[in-house]
Amino acid sequence: MKRFKLNRKKALKYTGVLLLILSVLAIWQRELIAYGLLQLAGQLEVMNNSRRFEELKKDTNFPDSLKAKIKIIEEARKFGMEKLGMKSSQNYTKIYDQKGEDILWNVSASYPYKLEAYEWKFPIVGKFSYKGYFDLEKAKKERDRLKNEGERINDKTIKFDTNIRSVSAWSTLGWFEDVLLSTNLERDEGDLVELILHELTHATLYVKDSVSFNENLANFVGEEGSKLFLEEKYGKDSEELNDYIFSLQDSKKYRNFMLLASSSLDSLYNSSSFLNEFSENQKEIAKQKYLNFIKLKIDTVSFSNKNWSKRFQERELNNTNFMSVRRYNSSQDTLKIIFEEKFNQDLKAFLKYFADKYPSL
Repeated sequence: MKRFKLNRKKALKYTGVLLLILSVLAIWQRELIAYGLLQLAGQLEVMNNSRRFEELKKDTNFPDSLKAKIKIIEEARKFGMEKLGMKSSQNYTKIYDQKGEDILWNVSASYPYKLEAYEWKFPIVGKFSYKGYFDLEKAKKERDRLKNEGERINDKTIKFDTNIRSVSAWSTLGWFEDVLLSTNLERDEGDLVELILHELTHATLYVKDSVSFNENLANFVGEEGSKLFLEEKYGKDSEELNDYIFSLQDSKKYRNFMLLASSSLDSLYNSSSFLNEFSENQKEIAKQKYLNFIKLKIDTVSFSNKNWSKRFQERELNNTNFMSVRRYNSSQDTLKIIFEEKFNQDLKAFLKYFADKYPSL
């Protein structure tokens, strides 16, 4: 009987200590916990109010044109899992109706005078160079905090270049069943297949603290996988495949332009005079002068769709734009060499190589 009381006292003592620790953590990380709850609520809203493909295909009020897009998604999922060895899941078997409105936004930030991304740290998943919000006003608040207040780093207040962009798709990395947003049904077939394979790549392999690698790999697999899908479905010389390949040309021209421009901007930031002689005001003047030069240079790119140049020149350009292109595209040439020379364009073996090589979240 005494032993029972002793154990009970110890249990109460340890429970009290544990509750105290949890209380301290809750106070210390209250902003992180509040953010996590906000994101969870947004994710549950999407999941709980989405509709299964099977239900939509039976709905006589659901347009046949959109049912055809659902069929493409189902084919892309099957292709990715069976032909490319992607992880089997129920991801992208449901659709959430956005009613034409954006529902998720990413905030990104970069140091003002070097091409280095600001990173947010999260438990378990590690560092990310962007932060998602289901609430636009909260996204703007975080952007304004970094832009106007900045953060104290090495005894110096740094005010960051910032950007907000809407998000059309995301992967929860296996934590939840991923849902397709309805606006994606407006995409052409090749683009839609690319999106699905991109996100399924994340669900198959996502390396902690390696956002650039993860996005570059998913971009590469998405594009190459979409080509293989269209070739298998329609034929090597098909109009569908050729149209998709043609559609990639402008985006690749833009990527190459931005990667080259980012290298030149990097050289400016790392020049001896910029680092050692320029005042903060002189640095800002030199930076803006070069950014304006880059805006003018976009006219030298032979886009098929001239809206690429127009949209670029209307944009408020800063370091985050270059970091975004690097994040998704800086390793495309390297991955292509590995894909062709080491794996003889066997995309399944290529993806398996990386999945076996790196531990995934």
